[in-house]
Amino acid sequence: MDSTGTDLEATRSLRVLELYCGIGGCSAALPPEAEVVAAIDVNATALSVYRQNFPHTSLPINLDFISSEDLKRWSADLWWLSPPCQPFTVRGLRRDTEDPRTRSFLRLIDCLGDLRPTFLALENVPGFSGSRTHTRLRSVLDELGYAVHEVVLCPTEIGVPNRRRRFFLVAGLAELQPMSLPEFERQPLASFLDSEPSRDLWVDQGLVDNYREALSLVDPQKPSAVTSCFTSAYGRSTVRSGSYLETATGLRRFSPTEILRLLGFPSDFVLPPDLSRQVAWRLVGNSLSVPSVRYVLSAIPALADSSAPYSR
Repeated sequence: MDSTGTDLEATRSLRVLELYCGIGGCSAALPPEAEVVAAIDVNATALSVYRQNFPHTSLPINLDFISSEDLKRWSADLWWLSPPCQPFTVRGLRRDTEDPRTRSFLRLIDCLGDLRPTFLALENVPGFSGSRTHTRLRSVLDELGYAVHEVVLCPTEIGVPNRRRRFFLVAGLAELQPMSLPEFERQPLASFLDSEPSRDLWVDQGLVDNYREALSLVDPQKPSAVTSCFTSAYGRSTVRSGSYLETATGLRRFSPTEILRLLGFPSDFVLPPDLSRQVAWRLVGNSLSVPSVRYVLSAIPALADSSAPYSR
């Protein structure tokens, strides 16, 4: 890559800086030939899961105070960003740029002019689109001459039986590929379930009686079964945090492993055995739809040939 960040050497792999890495949704979506030069998050528990699954350098850094010099040392071609979504969620206060949780992302926007990575890609909730933060990002990208693709995508559009609508942006100083949804085979919900689920996933009948009309219930035997979006509040909030599974013996919650499968994480992805289920639900609820990320990154020429929408 030259000093302007517009050309990539054909002889080396794409260098990726994974910001707000969480448990590694972006790394799980990348092909083996991409090189993750660093993964950064402030959540130590998420990083412990990341380190158990990926060999890349991972660092606990508060991005509120990161500098252009700090970022420059990784010489990344692609910045992946999945900043906090709470400032933009429908259920939140939507304080946008006034929310302290936006501070780190605004700091990264300020660093773009100094470093001009060849590519940048972002994931957030649909409410991010049209926000003041979004407007500020687009203004900087337009001023720097980036080409930009934006899309709101749900995994159900690429065959995954899980609703998780998210806003995605990919920008490049080099040419971007057009994105178009490929043909896909719809995956049945039953294929994502544990063969021997833990008995303590079943819920008390009193909860069913009190909330049945508000619960998202899915029958895995129905070909059209689709789960609601699983959030970090799953297992803690009774409603609007994810679906419940209808079984012959009653209703049960989905296990963290089942949610990971619905998010498209590979079969060899593991959660530490000492991780509580509540914490595991929170981490996976904050993560990414791997097939959606893979599809969006297919706009980057170096990743276009590794963009199969779903694989397990």
